[in-house]
Amino acid sequence: MAGKIKFLMTFRARLMLLLTSFLLLTIVLVLILDKWAQKRAAEEVALQSEEVKEAFNRSFGDFSKAVSLAIKNLSTKTYLYDQVAAGEVELPERVKNIIVADSKGLVIDSDVRDLVNQTIYVPPQPEGAGEGQDFDPVPIETPLEIHGGKTKAYNIPTETDKGLHWIIIVMQQQAIMNKIEDSQAALERKNHELSDYRLWATSGLLLLALAIAVVIGWRFTRPIKQLASAARRVAAGSLDFRVKIKRADEVGQLASTFNEMIAGLKSKRQLEEKLNHSERSAVIGRLTAAVAHEIRNPLNVINLSIDHVSTKFPPADPNERLQFTRILSSVKDEIARLKHLVSDLLNYGRPAQLAVRVIDLRELVKETMALIRPQADAQSVTLEVEEDESPVEVLGDRERLKSCLSNITINALQAMPGGGCLIAQVHRQDGFVEVNLRDNGVGISQEAISKIFEPYFSTKQSGFGLGLAVTKKIVEEHQGSIEVTSEVNRGTTFSLRIPAVED
Repeated sequence: MAGKIKFLMTFRARLMLLLTSFLLLTIVLVLILDKWAQKRAAEEVALQSEEVKEAFNRSFGDFSKAVSLAIKNLSTKTYLYDQVAAGEVELPERVKNIIVADSKGLVIDSDVRDLVNQTIYVPPQPEGAGEGQDFDPVPIETPLEIHGGKTKAYNIPTETDKGLHWIIIVMQQQAIMNKIEDSQAALERKNHELSDYRLWATSGLLLLALAIAVVIGWRFTRPIKQLASAARRVAAGSLDFRVKIKRADEVGQLASTFNEMIAGLKSKRQLEEKLNHSERSAVIGRLTAAVAHEIRNPLNVINLSIDHVSTKFPPADPNERLQFTRILSSVKDEIARLKHLVSDLLNYGRPAQLAVRVIDLRELVKETMALIRPQADAQSVTLEVEEDESPVEVLGDRERLKSCLSNITINALQAMPGGGCLIAQVHRQDGFVEVNLRDNGVGISQEAISKIFEPYFSTKQSGFGLGLAVTKKIVEEHQGSIEVTSEVNRGTTFSLRIPAVED
């Protein structure tokens, strides 16, 4: 049972069921339409048949009246044409003429004066005439049909006490013909009407089928189009997305597999980047270690020599001594800057050796702010630390984290040469301690933000561009993350997130 249900959820089964249902629905609609058309046609035929039958019945009634009038007039000596002229007798509506002839065809009475005493054709005397038998009327073709087929004559043999007589009734056929023609025209109109109904209904069904086919095609090809677009994005190198197709059929399975492939490619790319980064770091570490060793020893010797010179050979003149001391202090400052650069090289290139312990980041931020306060006061920069009651303890290397905070705060001071405000926010959120350092300095362009943590990239004229690279490396060594947002001439915000110590 589970296998059958699973099969019904597949793309093929759903498509087959949908198309089959639509086909059955179309057949049912066509059959219903055909039955309705047949019913309407049958109703129209019955109606026209009833009207034609009624016309024939009226003609037959007029025919019967005419025969009765002719038989009745046989016993009188007044001619029918005189009675008609005098208004004593009125021919039925559908009777054209009444003629009474003897057995030889001599007209003895008629509503037409000119026919009296004329000889007309009559059928041969039927067998049994004179024995009181009745005979059916016999339609005949005679010269009396002078109306182009619009009339028809019927001969009725009648036995009277004066012998056999023929009663000829000339009926007007036009009314019946008109009724038949009207019925035929009505049936044709109804047939055309039903044909039009069938045509429009069929066209409507075809348009409906086309619309449903378009919807079905769009419904089933849209996810395939999304997958094709996703494949092009992957081919272009983009892996930061997922195909949003949630279905239980083969297309959904394909989308799920595609997402797994994207995740695998992204993991592979990240692993390759980490491997390349590790290789570069190893090479840089070996190089910087050798260079630092060769540079640090001469710097120490130079520093000690300057201390010795400043102690043993100061000028006697106070002014010269002041200038002498200032020059040596500048040299020592430059030596200290070189030693700091050598330390950054060593910290970036060599593997991490963290002295981990519990640290209160709020206190560490305050200590960092206290260290840069003299320089901030000299630049008219206001320092603020926003505090709350949440615990902000982390496991980390105090000196390395302090170095990270110093790099960021010093960069902030350098971005506000004309004064400003540096605000530090420390709080706990979602299992992390977050430190936000926000200034209102010159800001960083969007193009530079994407490269700001790369080694040897710097927006300043001086420096090697290792400060933020080392900062990012130290934060990541603490299983944390660092982000930066900035607007030119509006300021910059650095956000550090480091896992908090569990309560």
